[in-house]
Amino acid sequence: MLIRLLLSVAILSGCADPYGDAQKVDTIEAWTAFVDGNPKSPRRGMGEIRLEELYLAAARESKTLDSYDAYLNKFPKGRHIDAATKERREFLLSWARKTNTVASWEQYLKEYPATRSAGGREAKQRLNMVTHQDKIELGPVKMEQVNLAEDPKGPMNGYGFYVDVTNKGDVAIESMGLTITYLGAEGQSVGSGSWPVVATRLPGGLPMAEGFGKPIAPGETRQWEWTTGNISDDWSKKASIVATYINFVGE
Repeated sequence: MLIRLLLSVAILSGCADPYGDAQKVDTIEAWTAFVDGNPKSPRRGMGEIRLEELYLAAARESKTLDSYDAYLNKFPKGRHIDAATKERREFLLSWARKTNTVASWEQYLKEYPATRSAGGREAKQRLNMVTHQDKIELGPVKMEQVNLAEDPKGPMNGYGFYVDVTNKGDVAIESMGLTITYLGAEGQSVGSGSWPVVATRLPGGLPMAEGFGKPIAPGETRQWEWTTGNISDDWSKKASIVATYINFVGE
């Protein structure tokens, strides 16, 4: 009887399949247990590959700094390290844009200085803008359908957006730009555009209308205008507009 019991245990032990068990469960915990508990297994490398994939998938699903850092710390020489590093930076930039606070832009610049990041220049401009947010006031967004060729008899083939911008500071504003974000039904971005309300020169070398380059004096209100015919079909007819950069006369 004892011999039969020992044989049964031996057979069951011989049939154990830690790799297959981890495959069935397919979680970070299961693969971690397999990799840590089977250092000499010929399949350990395959387990490590799957574990890395799951860490990255978790980061992409949760989209938090902690989840991306968990991947980067666990696999500093991982197969997807370049993609994960880029995605983390893009996530942090997106988060800073959404929160648009001094703290969020300072955190981005601390981790990704201008000399090392494509978003560095934008971050420095946005940080300067939120630092001086109390110096401006944006009125409500006004929207209407327009003819893009400004033909009063032409079809309404686009949309115009208008916002009153007031200089509440004591120094004239030499350049300032606003960014509009078109919102979907769930409040998500489905597109965006940027344009100055005052500038020393226009993007792309476009000609400026008379008076456009004149600084906005303290107490003065000037209207920002934006027209477009290129908006996603997912647009909910709602938009948000924020000031993204500012420079004062004499700076």
